Amino acid sequence: MNTTAATPDVSILIVAYNSQAIIAACLGSVPAACTRQAYEVLLIDNGDGESAKLVAAQFPDVKIVPSHGNVGFAAGNNLLAAQAKGKHLLLLNPDVVLKPDAVNRLLEATKIYPYASAWGGVTLDHNDRPDLGNTVQIPSLKEMLSRTLGRSSAALRNNANVAADAEVKVMSGSFVMFSRTAWDEAGGLDERYFLYCEEVDLFYRLAQRGHSFWRISAAQAFHNIGHGEALSGTRMLYRAAGNMQFARLHWPRTHQLLAFLLTWLGALQRLIIGRLAGRIAPQLRMVGDSHRDIAMRPHYWHHGYDPQRGLLAQLKR
Repeated sequence: MNTTAATPDVSILIVAYNSQAIIAACLGSVPAACTRQAYEVLLIDNGDGESAKLVAAQFPDVKIVPSHGNVGFAAGNNLLAAQAKGKHLLLLNPDVVLKPDAVNRLLEATKIYPYASAWGGVTLDHNDRPDLGNTVQIPSLKEMLSRTLGRSSAALRNNANVAADAEVKVMSGSFVMFSRTAWDEAGGLDERYFLYCEEVDLFYRLAQRGHSFWRISAAQAFHNIGHGEALSGTRMLYRAAGNMQFARLHWPRTHQLLAFLLTWLGALQRLIIGRLAGRIAPQLRMVGDSHRDIAMRPHYWHHGYDPQRGLLAQLKR
């Protein structure tokens, strides 16, 4: 690994969680992705410790930051950033495999768009097509209403214009690089989030401070979303809680109530349609099942990650 510089150009931060089946592919893709600049890789294991053991044995140059338990994506990345030395911080999911030159392209973009504070890549599915990670949006009532009215994942995917570099409002935290100065100015990720929407919150706060962000079309990576379980009911439940946490932190109470109602109605709609049409279209059944807990247990996610009433508190009961 190219880790000889006292101050690397980029620190690559990876939060693992029972990722031993995929972490080798992720780390193995890094050298070919970053061939022209000094970098370091830091990893923290929020899971059972097996991912860290594998990495220590197979990738001795990776700096393993001691685990604090399953503290969540935001806190995990903040722990990594506190020990990182790079001028830039690249958040990288363990289920991402970088294409050659991917990190080179991001670092080149810091010279092309030097006024920006974050530069993100394009994530691809197993068919080499842009995945839904390229359609991340700042939560809004308009966006939630659109989803409730049935805007499909296919439509979102098709509307993602990733053929050229573009200034954007937000990018997925699975493969995005921040300037260290911007990260420190915002105080990193908000640890009141456990999983999902924490990077959206960071982009939102940085934008309020006047920062801008660019998606770089030539920086590409394969993304096996959710370790291959993109429609996991647990994953969708955490996503709903993350969105409600954003609403709790940034919206007035009336908008929070509307956000809850729109999210719940959208999930109920998908559950009913999935049950009715599932025999004809198995994919609809899977979508419906993935929204079951959101529809049937709204008290789980209604309060986001509130320490007393939120999702984590509910799951401990």
